[in-house]
Amino acid sequence: MDPRTVDEFLAISWPEGERHELHDGRVIAGTLPTRAHQTLLMALAYTLANGLHDPWEVLLAAGIASPTRAHTCYQVDLLVTCEPPQPRQRIIHAPVLLVEVLSPSTQANDRNRKLPDYRQMPSVQEVLLIDSEAMHVELYRRFEGTRWLSEILREPTDLLHLESVGLDLALADLYRRVIFPGDEAAA
Repeated sequence: MDPRTVDEFLAISWPEGERHELHDGRVIAGTLPTRAHQTLLMALAYTLANGLHDPWEVLLAAGIASPTRAHTCYQVDLLVTCEPPQPRQRIIHAPVLLVEVLSPSTQANDRNRKLPDYRQMPSVQEVLLIDSEAMHVELYRRFEGTRWLSEILREPTDLLHLESVGLDLALADLYRRVIFPGDEAAA
């Protein structure tokens, strides 16, 4: 079977709540996110939505096409864009901030496949990888056009500074309601 194109992939009607991506023409089904994953996304989405104004928009589980792979379409956990909306739009073409929450089953793909593709998108200014099983955040920030800096945050007092959207957030606030594996007995 020939690889599916992005247009063919987008024409498929998936049941509500199912998550799929297209990797080099192959449809990849996602697993249900953990509660920690959802909690982190909601904490960040809430903070962003309350701190940003028009034309900024925060979107969850949004589709973006890979700029370097013709038969690839990702569903990013969270993104921020000021791209004007279009009727029935399924792909965001100009994200500024991309966020992936890492889990054991997704972290290799998020780091080794998605991150390099995300950094090839000209509109993207920052990419944020948030670990769902430990207090660990990786921020990748574009500078001088095609160069990137990375910052690793691990302490509750560390301040996550998102230049792309003008937002600061302490890790303690981001992870406030997350229980890490091994901490279940203390909860």
